[in-house]
Amino acid sequence: MKTQARIAALGGFALLALIAVIPVASVGLPPILDYPNHLARMHILAALPASADLARYYRAVWTPVPNLAWDAVVPMLAAIMPVETAMRLMLAATLLATAGGAVALHRVAFRRWSVWPLFAFLLLYNRMLLWGFLNYLTGVALMLWALAAWMALERRSIWLRVLAGTVFATAIYCAHLAAFGAYALAVIAMTLTAPADKAKQTVAALITLLPGVILFLLAPTSGAENHIDYGNPRRKFDLPVSIFDNYNRVFDGATFAAVLIAVIAGIAIWRRIVVHSRLGWSLLALLAAYIVLPSRLLSASGIDHRLPVAIALLFVAVSHWSDAVTPRWRRGVAIALAALFLVRMGVIEAVWLKADRQYEALRPAFGHIAGGAAVAVAAPASGVQAGGMPLFHFGALAALDRDAFVDTIFADPRQQPLQFTPLAAGLADHPRPETLWPMLAEGTLPPLTGFTDLIVIDPPPGLDVSRLPGTVEFTAPRFLLIHLTAPGAPAGPEHAE
Repeated sequence: MKTQARIAALGGFALLALIAVIPVASVGLPPILDYPNHLARMHILAALPASADLARYYRAVWTPVPNLAWDAVVPMLAAIMPVETAMRLMLAATLLATAGGAVALHRVAFRRWSVWPLFAFLLLYNRMLLWGFLNYLTGVALMLWALAAWMALERRSIWLRVLAGTVFATAIYCAHLAAFGAYALAVIAMTLTAPADKAKQTVAALITLLPGVILFLLAPTSGAENHIDYGNPRRKFDLPVSIFDNYNRVFDGATFAAVLIAVIAGIAIWRRIVVHSRLGWSLLALLAAYIVLPSRLLSASGIDHRLPVAIALLFVAVSHWSDAVTPRWRRGVAIALAALFLVRMGVIEAVWLKADRQYEALRPAFGHIAGGAAVAVAAPASGVQAGGMPLFHFGALAALDRDAFVDTIFADPRQQPLQFTPLAAGLADHPRPETLWPMLAEGTLPPLTGFTDLIVIDPPPGLDVSRLPGTVEFTAPRFLLIHLTAPGAPAGPEHAE
């Protein structure tokens, strides 16, 4: 019986993993809002030592900011493979590590193999992924594995447990601060409900968190602006839908509602779903954090937006069907959820393939940009949305294809190891894309001193191209490339550090 359960669990994992990575493997550029920007940054970090053009604009300054999962790994992979391949490999690894972490934690908690934690595959393609919160999602995957390791080593040497816990906790901190906070709450809640030596286990857990706390105090993040914004409290009720929110609001909302009703009924009414007695407190700790956390804290935004996916994954890992559920019902539920997974993956694959074809049609535009150019971007604020074919950060690929400066590149010293040189910082000190776009629509575009090209995303309706400050080099639906004929003083090598 145990052998059959193990074969079903591991075989099911292998099959679902294969299906889950099909969208990643079948496209060149996943339609994830921030993905082009992350991709461009990885290229810059990998190619910076050998590129004089990039060195004029960018520099790598490594500090212990809690947002480094991909920045630490992808550039190293890019030394042995194309950076675009390295990015997609990292994306696939993050998805599979997340599902694998749920399986590992469930196995340790319940000491049995089961197909139940395979429901985590339903949660992999969520709104946080489509926004491009990649470091955070990697941190959530590490959190699940860390909790599994902490529980698995409970009866081993305390020093071995502290050592493993410290490695995991520090890795989670380096991945993302929000994931580190979620892990800290979960592991402390677990130790406070330990069957014995609660004080000893809690102290051990706190010791494992200490390096992350020290790194945070040393990081530029700790000196960020003291800004707290709770936003609209009613959003707390609709944000959990993000765990299923992909491309069809009606279908995804109905999926969330159906699953939520089934879970609540299965726990409170039918008594067919049980939650692990100790890890349930970890789940409650994250739920409480979701309720009280603001939407913006220090330099980070969407703090509470991020937690629902971590809570949902943790729930899958720490819950199980009760012994009252017959094998027939278990098969029926598993088949129904597998069918739902296939339908959702079919929708995702269709959207990703369509977006990839559109991206490929736009990519030749960068061939009209000179190597080492300085590119400004104008884009509507409405473009900062996940779903469909996001283009807001597409212009960042000029840094990948032409070693150019692009003013939208993520280079905040509180969040990334990539920083601007004084030359680039001067170029970046001009209106943001969402400010330039309405100026362009009104015909009041300011002089873009130092820039050689302008990319316009979703050009304003009725835009008179004859009034643009340059020549149109490439035009397509939703995209316009203008070579600036009078950009002001061009950025020259003499300005480089």
